[in-house]
Amino acid sequence: MGHRFDFDFVPFTRDNIVDMSSDELHKHISKLKRMIREGNTLGRDTSFFEVEFCYLDHERQKRQRFDNSSPRKQSFRGEK
Repeated sequence: MGHRFDFDFVPFTRDNIVDMSSDELHKHISKLKRMIREGNTLGRDTSFFEVEFCYLDHERQKRQRFDNSSPRKQSFRGEK
């Protein structure tokens, strides 16, 4: 049913996260959610993935707040 993920995940730098498009950000958030769910199912420690998820979700929330407060409804990276 599910895909087996490689648990050798390389963490993102702050610059990597800021440079991601919104689509890339959502893709990585979804991947980390699946890795956490699968890791929990296998009885693995998922705290590393949970921390990475928090960094990505924080960036997502910041962008959402910025987009909602911007009169142009565009982010600072020029995305629509």
